[in-house]
Amino acid sequence: MSKKTLGVLVAFAVVIAACGSSSGSSKSGGAYGNSTSTTAAPDASTTSKPSTNATSTTLQLVSTSLGKVVADSKGRTLYLFVPDGTSTVSKVPAGILSLWPPVQATGVPTLGPGLTAKSSTGAQPNGQQWVLYNGHLLYAYSGDQKAGDVTGNGIGSVWYAVTAAGGPVQS
Repeated sequence: MSKKTLGVLVAFAVVIAACGSSSGSSKSGGAYGNSTSTTAAPDASTTSKPSTNATSTTLQLVSTSLGKVVADSKGRTLYLFVPDGTSTVSKVPAGILSLWPPVQATGVPTLGPGLTAKSSTGAQPNGQQWVLYNGHLLYAYSGDQKAGDVTGNGIGSVWYAVTAAGGPVQS
């Protein structure tokens, strides 16, 4: 599937999800393990299991075709979602969290060499702690198959890999 086709499908999924219910849950998996996530505004009775990466997290820089970008401890590229801005609460529609699983941690992430922006976590309405770097929530992309892949960059003009300084890689 081409990046353009995938971008159109993701954009369509965003529209469909935005028109649907404002609460619910979705399973995520693929290259990033299994986790259960809820929408950004679940009702108070919603509970969810922590992600398989819900531990102390290490962020690092990896070399990619886009240059050096922020990655998890396994070298998988991490992305920001432009509509999130610097909010600590995600605006990603629940319907696409299976494609873009959030990075979760139980404590402040450890930063590898070359990463100097502030890292922290942001509590979601469901109680999960999601990782922020330079004020941006971080997500993996299930379409990336191996360390250093950056196939999610630019999808829908809202998903971008993250630079060492904490901004979007806009190629």
